[in-house]
Amino acid sequence: MPVQHPTSPAGTHTGRRLRASLAAVAAGSALVTLAACSAPGSGSGSGASAETTPTAVNTAVDGTPATLTLFSAAGLQTYEQGLADAFTAKYPKIKVKLRVEADNNYNTVLPRLLASDSTPDLVQPYDLLGGVKDNLLTNLDAYDKAYGWSEKVPASALAPGRVTMRTIGAGSLYEAGGSAGPLVGVFYNKDLAAKVGMTSVPSTVAGLEAVMAKAKGQGITPIVASNQDGLIGHLYNLLLGDYMGAKKLSDIVHHQPAATLDTPAAVQATQTLQKWIKAGYFASDVNAINQEASYGQFTGGKGLFFFQGSWITQTLDKNFKGKYGVFPMPPVNEGGSYAGMTSNTLAFSIAARSQHKDAAALFLNFLTTPEAAKVAVDNGYAALSGDAKSAGKPSLSGSLTDQIQAGYAAIAADDGFDSWLQNSAPAVGTRLTQQLQLLVSGKVEPAAMVKTLQTTYADAIKNS
Repeated sequence: MPVQHPTSPAGTHTGRRLRASLAAVAAGSALVTLAACSAPGSGSGSGASAETTPTAVNTAVDGTPATLTLFSAAGLQTYEQGLADAFTAKYPKIKVKLRVEADNNYNTVLPRLLASDSTPDLVQPYDLLGGVKDNLLTNLDAYDKAYGWSEKVPASALAPGRVTMRTIGAGSLYEAGGSAGPLVGVFYNKDLAAKVGMTSVPSTVAGLEAVMAKAKGQGITPIVASNQDGLIGHLYNLLLGDYMGAKKLSDIVHHQPAATLDTPAAVQATQTLQKWIKAGYFASDVNAINQEASYGQFTGGKGLFFFQGSWITQTLDKNFKGKYGVFPMPPVNEGGSYAGMTSNTLAFSIAARSQHKDAAALFLNFLTTPEAAKVAVDNGYAALSGDAKSAGKPSLSGSLTDQIQAGYAAIAADDGFDSWLQNSAPAVGTRLTQQLQLLVSGKVEPAAMVKTLQTTYADAIKNS
């Protein structure tokens, strides 16, 4: 199974793989019958609660008293309690009670709970594929049809919740909701950006490179990064998403048949990174710099750009507040698609043994509303609550929160959510760090690096 990238919020706070989805406008409640009118086991607590594939579902449950249990990791307790409170404020008849587990125990305890008679209703499983294979999770296709999630949510956002018999990324929906998560993009020092004359968001990779060339010419290090821990990988993943396209990168992470990294597009992405290395856009000792040191360098004004995730706003020196901004990685070509990695905190599964499936599905639908998006934003995440296709262009103006929201919306509008290559297999993460260090030191060429990563990936999949 894919592993969570170690520096994303999920890795930092909970260790769970949290998938991307999109918050949209809520659907109106109605009684929807797909096979028969309100069949037993459809969520009313009528006895057949272990049914994994409901066919008849009821969306008009907001007036029926129920208590849902949400299994939460301690690191997300405040955030998820906020969601629970907002849901109950909207639907007073339905209470949501959190059952909180220590972060480091969550993944171990969850499968046992899902198989028990005291299962929680709502969970975020690390091993989604295993949960489906073991008949522990509810097939959400009927609810998807009833609430129209597939019409509201970009395919790239729902894909990580789809499961076939052997892979994630296609098939029936087993995890859904809204979208909230980090924006991984281009952080910039406002003072240095002004010095090099950057007055608008670069619209292409070449435009971004031109700004870096100006910075280098003025004696400013263009890119702050840490590569002792392979975190140039943030930039590399953004380039892969740009050149390959978000879906092809996600297909690798989700182990889709015939997915491969060994493509001309991946080589082009690697060549671009190599070009920037050779141009001196990184500090000469970047292979010796760790993540903590890179934070200090960025806040210390030691470089113009920092390719990172919006979780860093909680870590950067408080004295640096207001002195930096962020925009999404620009596309390769003018007018091209934005792409970027995210890990979702608004996607949940419903336990197969849940006694309240219909009420739990109403909670999932609530996560597509502006009320849920506000809770996410208030807790430091990016989130969307409107039509993803109508997103405006990223800008250097506005608050940091505005910029994060705009960048996230731009990626959503282009259906460009993807994940980290490292999440495809643990061995790939280890090998990628090694290869990035070799690329920086000039000891590997792009085509050879891509082939090595593909071989590592193929071997990992074969042996999984």
